[in-house]
Amino acid sequence: MIQKLTNDSVRLCCNGQGCPTVKKLNGDQYEVTDDFGNKIIVKKAELALMTDAIAAIDSTQQLICG
Repeated sequence: MIQKLTNDSVRLCCNGQGCPTVKKLNGDQYEVTDDFGNKIIVKKAELALMTDAIAAIDSTQQLICG
């Protein structure tokens, strides 16, 4: 479930197993904060690739870039 906190941020609720937040900073930068308060700042394009990154990690196929 995605819960909108403000105009610039959302919480990603995972059935009580973790609720990271994503906040838009300036330009194309976003801040991701985990349950422990750790933060990273990523570009919008990088954030959009997260689902693909998880699929690649979980896949048994070798990826070919190029």
